[in-house]
Amino acid sequence: MNILFIAAECAPFAKVGGLGDVLGALPAALAAMGHSVRVVLPHHGNINDEAFGLKPAARFPMNWNEDTTQVVVSSTIHRQVAHFFIRGYPFFSPDEKFIYHQDEGIDVGRYLFLSAAALELVHIWDEQDGWTPDVYHVHDWHTAFIPYLLTRKYGSKPGLEKAPTVFSIHNLRYQGWGLGWHLERAGLPPVDHGLLHATNRADNSLAVGLAYSTMLSTVSPRYAMEINSLAGGFGLDGILSARQTRLVGILNGIDTALWDPSTSSVITRPFSVDTLSGRQANKLALQSELGIRQDKQVPLIGAVMRLVEQKGPGILASAMRIILTHRDCQFVLLGNGQYEYENLMRWLGYDFPTKASVALGFDESLAERIYAAADFFVMPSLFEPCGIGQMIAMRYGAVPVVRAVGGLVDTVPPEIGFLFHDFHPGALEWALNQALDTYQYRNQEWISRQQSAMRMDHSWERSACRYIDLYEQAIAIRRMYE
Repeated sequence: MNILFIAAECAPFAKVGGLGDVLGALPAALAAMGHSVRVVLPHHGNINDEAFGLKPAARFPMNWNEDTTQVVVSSTIHRQVAHFFIRGYPFFSPDEKFIYHQDEGIDVGRYLFLSAAALELVHIWDEQDGWTPDVYHVHDWHTAFIPYLLTRKYGSKPGLEKAPTVFSIHNLRYQGWGLGWHLERAGLPPVDHGLLHATNRADNSLAVGLAYSTMLSTVSPRYAMEINSLAGGFGLDGILSARQTRLVGILNGIDTALWDPSTSSVITRPFSVDTLSGRQANKLALQSELGIRQDKQVPLIGAVMRLVEQKGPGILASAMRIILTHRDCQFVLLGNGQYEYENLMRWLGYDFPTKASVALGFDESLAERIYAAADFFVMPSLFEPCGIGQMIAMRYGAVPVVRAVGGLVDTVPPEIGFLFHDFHPGALEWALNQALDTYQYRNQEWISRQQSAMRMDHSWERSACRYIDLYEQAIAIRRMYE
């Protein structure tokens, strides 16, 4: 099967969050199964072309915004997958050192251009080497334009007329408003889908993807249920309810070759489920690195997170302040985000200098050392489409303390982790106390939870097989309407 991914980010080239991790792992898993996979991305200015071996691949003119833009395409092969990077003045220029602009309206224009240029590139592939997609897999609002463009403009072009679209929702909260102005400026036809006009969402990029796509998916089964509700739909529950027979939830995986405590080169001592005593060396090393008291017996709570409302930093700071006051334990956090939450965490570190360490920023090597050293890994999310941190943490033997929402429910069994329900500091405090009591007073139960966590299979292979089933379903539906 020929599978084309189009997305805004992809590890290791350019990544902000879980979307980049998925695009870095799922195409490779599909290629390892024997499928021909290509990925189209923006040529972001912060991509290190030399380090990743990017080479010129194509150049073509495209009429855009009442002008002619020279689209320049570079490419490289990574993990058996051909990756193509699109740039065209003034979009994705080398001096843009960001993936997402602070102004969402500007991003709508940038990613609409990416989507149109990607389809022009597919037309070129058809002419040059006969490669055409059997399915388009697009992700979040940034490439939600692909199904609309195929329906309203490009669908009659050779190589573009038959393949269905699968649209994956990684986070429903970000939606890309203001599409209409950009369509008009680019000379593209208006959105004509009745469902969008009936729900007053024709100007919403994410809604356009939901309406025009052949099939829809989310990144966990629980999240697929939650977004069909008024509370979880963020204004799009009406469209999702209308299309729920085309919506499935497929759980994300993690790259188990990349995240492997037995082979890691960045932790102090590699270990496995059969050599768990090796974790103690990693704990002592992290305590020393971060300047907190070295003690292999004291329970260590870790967090690696974006400091934004969705991730629950507010309730985490409040709960940890109480826990650190009344319990003999330690807390380490790595993350960055909104100033107000960074400040909350910064003061937590100041007020508990021997028990807490807060590193503001992001360092993937430090993140891995936290996974390998922490006894518990906390994720108190307001909502969580899937989450990857809790799966990595379990692979490294850090037992999760998580809120029972979205993919956290699907990945953390109650016999392994500690789950709480109310989005409130008191509920998180209760769960942390349960975890600490187990660690300190019920040692055999603690070891059993830790070993079971490390034995869980969150690899991409199972999820990749489910995506193949989804692609085949989309192809069958498209053939019904030919």
